[in-house]
Amino acid sequence: MSDSTESSRYVRYDDDDSYDSDLTHKKPKTEDDAVSSTKTSPFQERDLWVLTRSLGKGSYGSVQFHLATRTTEGEEESLPEEMAIKTTEFSQASRLKNEAEFLNRLEDNPYIVSYYGSVITHDKKSKKMLYNTIIEYCHGQCLAKQIKLHKGIGLAEEDVKTYAMSILIGLKHIHDEKIIHCDIKPKNILLAVENTGYHHHGFVAKISGFGKAMEKGSSDYGDGWGHVRGTTWFMSPELIGDRVLDYGADVWAFGCTVLEMLTGERVWAEHGEMCCWEEWITLIGESDLVPYVPDSLSEEAKDFLSKCLKKDPARRWTADSLMNHPFVRSNNQYFEEEEEEEEEEEIFEAVGIHEEEEEEEEEDEEGAIERDEEYPKEESEEEDLI
Repeated sequence: MSDSTESSRYVRYDDDDSYDSDLTHKKPKTEDDAVSSTKTSPFQERDLWVLTRSLGKGSYGSVQFHLATRTTEGEEESLPEEMAIKTTEFSQASRLKNEAEFLNRLEDNPYIVSYYGSVITHDKKSKKMLYNTIIEYCHGQCLAKQIKLHKGIGLAEEDVKTYAMSILIGLKHIHDEKIIHCDIKPKNILLAVENTGYHHHGFVAKISGFGKAMEKGSSDYGDGWGHVRGTTWFMSPELIGDRVLDYGADVWAFGCTVLEMLTGERVWAEHGEMCCWEEWITLIGESDLVPYVPDSLSEEAKDFLSKCLKKDPARRWTADSLMNHPFVRSNNQYFEEEEEEEEEEEIFEAVGIHEEEEEEEEEDEEGAIERDEEYPKEESEEEDLI
């Protein structure tokens, strides 16, 4: 990411209460900045896809979402038959570039939306350069729409358990990579078709929306102080009150997301509409209150939420710990079988490696003289295994 200037800081406050005090006026991006990712094409003259319908607009900048189908040229580039395209003007693409960078690092996790690359195109009508991010199209759309359909009722608890476990596995992987998502919410959880039969209506939850993500320990992150980014009613007390950003902020936002799934109501709705930023700071950051959890929920659900919504981030459970909570473990045969398969694969891999090592040892013994004659007796360079 490009360097930022300290002198001209500004705050972005979007229509959906997305907030980021870390946005700064950046130096102008050049084409070289855009192609730093291994999956970014500097310029694309060929038509790789055909837009079929609009999927809406993003909450930042002028990002447009479209469903697209690949062309013959797209097939040659190994693009999927259907894909979602996020498009914005090149000059406003900092968030999309940030998302592309992190999705590229997090590829191959089944609970994070798949990323297929980024392409720079030229709009013939406006004569402007466009930055396009190509991601997996999820037929179930976003979790927020499912919650809206169940407004005031909530999703079935068994379905919430499964979605919650999917999100936790994805979130654990994100945190293992030292990344803080910074904007976990139902709108950023997509529902993709899953044919195993263990998921509700064949859908599995996948994390998307990495435009605000940060790498812990990066120069932008610093010591974690002075950051306020996310969507207001999903922000943790330490984030909105003390401007401290860490993995716990994602866990709090996840807890709010689970609560919305269970109740069908927006978190903090019991306090009415908040008119200004200061009211949010008072409610979340300065009071002793936590989001209202109805008594009608199961004891397991209430206990699970209490672990996610601890005011003190030091006492809040991690994504890894939450994966072992009875609320999500009790209804997840699918994930248990997945883990068993992974363990079996690891065992088979270990056996295979052991057998290969034994074969290599035998070869070494048989060809020792020949090898001594073939190669000089000096230290060989180790291969780069990255």
